[in-house]
Amino acid sequence: MIKFSQKAMQRWNQLDDKVKLHLLENVYCSKCKDVVKIIDFDANLVDDDLILKGKCSICNNNVARLIE
Repeated sequence: MIKFSQKAMQRWNQLDDKVKLHLLENVYCSKCKDVVKIIDFDANLVDDDLILKGKCSICNNNVARLIE
């Protein structure tokens, strides 16, 4: 399940669809030691940075993506 805070959603909606797809499909997983897709993530805005915290699509390990 994907959850956005209101401010995070506003920031996310400012991004181009191609950029969004690239960000979601290029997250590093420390368990797989590879770039993976993030799934089931929460998105929050912290100090003007968008932070996505979710699961690796391959091994279900916790992963995160920081978008400045």
